Amino acid sequence: MSGMIELQRASLRYGDILGLSPTTFSLPDGGGITGLLGPNGAGKSTLIQVLAGLLPPSGGEVRIFGEVPFRNPAVLGRIGLVPEGDRFPSGISALRWLRMMAQLSGLSGRGMDEALDRALRTVGMETRAHLAFSSMSKGMRQRIRLSQALLHQPGLLILDEPFNGLDPEARLELMAMLRGLARDGVRVLVSSHILGEVAQLTDRILLLFRGRLLAEGSVAEIRELLDRHPVELRVNADSGQAVARWAVEHGELVALRLENGGAVLSVRNPRSFLPKLQDAVVRGELPLRSLDPLDLNLDAVFQYLTTDHQ
Repeated sequence: MSGMIELQRASLRYGDILGLSPTTFSLPDGGGITGLLGPNGAGKSTLIQVLAGLLPPSGGEVRIFGEVPFRNPAVLGRIGLVPEGDRFPSGISALRWLRMMAQLSGLSGRGMDEALDRALRTVGMETRAHLAFSSMSKGMRQRIRLSQALLHQPGLLILDEPFNGLDPEARLELMAMLRGLARDGVRVLVSSHILGEVAQLTDRILLLFRGRLLAEGSVAEIRELLDRHPVELRVNADSGQAVARWAVEHGELVALRLENGGAVLSVRNPRSFLPKLQDAVVRGELPLRSLDPLDLNLDAVFQYLTTDHQ
């Protein structure tokens, strides 16, 4: 096997419970951002623990930088991990906590000071690291967690649900930081249960459900999975009847229902239907106020894929 991350039928059991089914995939050397997507209980955190060397696989093989990660300091020293949630000691400053983490990473003296300065500059916290955790916002604490994972300049950075609890501005700032790290050659693996936020960030997606890797590919390739199934669109307009009549005449319609202020259309192929709808609005044929896709989201992808795999 070769590459930064290589799994060959890697699995993990918790007693009689199969947390991760035999899984095979690889990620190349070099920078880039990969999204690990799945609902709660999909196996994302289990896979992360295996990749980060916290647990050995029950079967199969896992290689990070060409070596087994479990209890391997040569590999663990090249991985940065930002686990889900934070449990910081509220009474101490972020800088004091980071110094303790740096010492545990084997840093000391001038090398520690340089590592702290570099990591805090990367996350934009160099002027606020003296604050106690109790006085920090969720976004500021997330930046500190990221800086701790970057102290030793890892080649692989793994983040478990890093956007949970962040406001929109903090999410965008974190995305910008992760893109910058990827441009600098860091391989970033981000887990999430929200397709929209990961679609803005990643160049590749691993889709997990109930411990199984259901799909792997680019964001465009994952979205194309929706084209196999009808997609629901809520069309808000002055006349729901007019929308319904137009939709019936222009094909691709599987089902419809009228609502106050519009209609919900179930269409077979949104890629061909939406341009027709757009042209009709531009020509003034439809009094359209807004268009809301109801199931162009991760839940729909899981529903479709699991139906396909039954």
